Order: sequence, then structure tokens, then C-alpha cells
Amino acid sequence: MVASGQTTVHIERQAADVFDYVSDVENNPRWRTAVIETRWLDPGPTKPGRRGEQTSKVLGRRYTVMAEVVDWDPPRHVSWATTAGGADVRTQCRVEADGDGCTLTLESEGRFTGAWRVLTPVAAVMLRRQSKADIERLRAILEHRPG
Repeated sequence: MVASGQTTVHIERQAADVFDYVSDVENNPRWRTAVIETRWLDPGPTKPGRRGEQTSKVLGRRYTVMAEVVDWDPPRHVSWATTAGGADVRTQCRVEADGDGCTLTLESEGRFTGAWRVLTPVAAVMLRRQSKADIERLRAILEHRPG
């Protein structure tokens, strides 16, 4: 089974500011509830092939995945895909100017692998609910953050 989800929100902030924040995976623990820690593994600017590592807690268990940037088109689009760890996931972020702010759309598709694969259906429901709260937290952070 593959789980998928999409969340969209309007943020009263310039598209470039929103893109810069969400495309830097080191910000994930600030707004994504399940994320404990993230870090870039490769120095330098973000571009296709740049790798990162993320540790999350889902269903009471910690797991770490490695991912790499697949698509990089600032300030409009970025996507990542896992390359190692307990999940096979592809996540993308699209930012579009919209009036005085922008529209941010986050999409994910994936599944747990190995012994974890049986948890995919349960985790999918929980993560969809959580992503709505997370994107609202992101909006609050970005709308109240100095430019």
C-alpha cells in the first residue's frame, strides 16, 4: 500500500520567503510535529542530489531516513525522495504568488518498508491529520516572523 496526501494553505508572506524556509530541511523540527532532528549531509548550496538526514517519531517509534533533493526550481518547486531508512517517500513543495502572499502546497506519497510496511495504513491516517496542524503551525511562524 502507498499512502498519499496533499495540504494547501495561503500564507501572508512573499513566495520567496516561504520557499526559502520550507526548502531548508533544517527548519522541519520547528514546524513538523513528528520531526525530531534534520541535518544536511552535504555542504554547499541546495541543488539536485544534495542529501539530508531526518529523524522522526511516528506511532511512538523513532526512525531515521536519508533523502536527497530530486527537483530544485526556486522559488517555486522542490522535491525530495528517500534513499535509505525505513520508508520509501517522495515529498514535494510548490509555492505560488497569490495577492499579498502565496499559496503553499505540500504533497507526499510513500510507504514504510521492511517490517514497518504493515504500519503504513495506520500511519497514513495519523500523518494526514497531523499535516493539517503542521501547515497551520508553519503559517503562524512565517506570518509572525520579521522579514
